Amino acid sequence: MKPSERDVSFRYLGYIIGMNLLCIGINLNIRSDLGVAAFSTLPYALSQVFTGLTFGEMNVIIYILLVSLQFLIERHLSLPLLAEIPFSFVFGLLVDFYGLILPAVDFSLSLRIPVLLAGNTLSGIGVFLMVRGQLVVAPVDGIVASVFKVYCHPYSICKNCFDLSMLSITVIFCLLWHTPFYGIGLGTIFSAFYVGRVIRLCEKVCAS
Repeated sequence: MKPSERDVSFRYLGYIIGMNLLCIGINLNIRSDLGVAAFSTLPYALSQVFTGLTFGEMNVIIYILLVSLQFLIERHLSLPLLAEIPFSFVFGLLVDFYGLILPAVDFSLSLRIPVLLAGNTLSGIGVFLMVRGQLVVAPVDGIVASVFKVYCHPYSICKNCFDLSMLSITVIFCLLWHTPFYGIGLGTIFSAFYVGRVIRLCEKVCAS
């Protein structure tokens, strides 16, 4: 196998591994019962209220809506944008798959913290591997990239605004439906800071 072909193979393999690690990490965050990442709060809250749909299925619905928003922002269809649609369905299936095989245990607080830490660590590594694979971006990242590209706002600000928007919509939804704030907790704040540090560490390790 030529070096270039080997590199492409590693990219594809890393991307697949990364997606699986991210889906495992998301489910571990749920199992910790301390709060999920900001981009997961809305689909998680919806899946808890509308019990006829799973968390993975809600992810698919939200992701398709985000793809539609990207189209409205960019005003044209592209292959990378269209590729986010099948990605959404595969991602939703993987989320539900790991949700089934990872046991739902009533952890004590002393165990919830390590589970949360493991979940966010795997999420960070998963995101890093997917970005490094340079294949299809997740719609939660695609919508941020679209706003960044069209409106020329700093990417970090776009990302922060998106996360705050997802949290705000989740809070409003829970208030309107008179339900607990599903998925929102200390773990949500922790993931906002920690996952980025994990990604940064992975970048340094690969660069050394």
